[in-house]
Amino acid sequence: MKERNYHYGIDLLRIVAMFMIVVTHVLAQGGIRKEVEGTFDLYYFVTWLLQIAVYWAVNAYALISGFVGHRSRYRYSKIIELWLHVFFYTFLFAVGFTVLGKELSLTDWRNALFPILTGKYWYVTAYFGLLVFMPLLNLAIERISNRDLGRILVIAFVGFSLVPALFNNSIDEFALDRGYSSLWLILLYLTGAYLARKDLKKLPSNRILFLGYSLTVLVSFALKSVVGNIWFWYTSPTMILGALCIFIPFARMKITNVKLQAFIKVVAPTTLGIYLIHLNPLVVRFLLRDFAKPFTNLPILAFLGMILGASAIIFALSSMIDWLRLKLFDKLKVKGLSELCDQHFPYDVKD
Repeated sequence: MKERNYHYGIDLLRIVAMFMIVVTHVLAQGGIRKEVEGTFDLYYFVTWLLQIAVYWAVNAYALISGFVGHRSRYRYSKIIELWLHVFFYTFLFAVGFTVLGKELSLTDWRNALFPILTGKYWYVTAYFGLLVFMPLLNLAIERISNRDLGRILVIAFVGFSLVPALFNNSIDEFALDRGYSSLWLILLYLTGAYLARKDLKKLPSNRILFLGYSLTVLVSFALKSVVGNIWFWYTSPTMILGALCIFIPFARMKITNVKLQAFIKVVAPTTLGIYLIHLNPLVVRFLLRDFAKPFTNLPILAFLGMILGASAIIFALSSMIDWLRLKLFDKLKVKGLSELCDQHFPYDVKD
């Protein structure tokens, strides 16, 4: 496969970012953040430095969408495929936990049957909004110069990110909701597309970018503590800069190791499934809620090791489950069936 069609560095970033997302959920849903809150001891500092150090991942994942998506041919079947992917897990877990004797409410079943519209996975719901408008965004990206796109993005991030953070003031009218919104994903999508059209070799070296990322972690931690939580939100200027500092090295990475290429090709397609599995509301309620609280009773190095180890186990198990789901969908020809929509409703751009 030609590299212009398959970017190993970007798909490796997809894998790394999803592992970091799992770490954030072990800290949050696992109960560690709540357990150390207000203690201001070594466990508090390690927890929050780690939380901030991995929080760039969601922004980076959204940047990937624009980096690769703006070149892709738009298909309405993408919406169907996303819906089926999400529904598969929400319905499967609802049935599975019912069989195991867990009591589910009517609201649980409603959420299982209409997972995207009920917002049980905030990223998928926000991404659905992005997906609907993606053809219009791609058309605009194609027509606008990179210089003007860059200027628009600077204005957007100054107004939507920098100024609100400096004044510690969330502007509700922008409807950014701390970054849990379609609008925020749209801005990151446009940023990813902008980076795809830049000569990334001319940007700062990886060493400088890593130092920059390290600085954003320390600044985010300090300003969160002194100013407010707005510096910890996805829309925080330091969170955006941190994501860019991680994103750029992967975007210009050349991977030639055959074994690593094979690993990436197997695991990268399962990353969304990893998110859908471990953050399923019922999985969180019945399996993950506060499971990691006892980690805080361990020595500090063991504490850190247990967080990363638990995250690795959740990541690996979820990846294997979604790999099986991919095989099942292939057997059932789900992709081909969803693409029937494209035959009847082809997307076409007039010259």
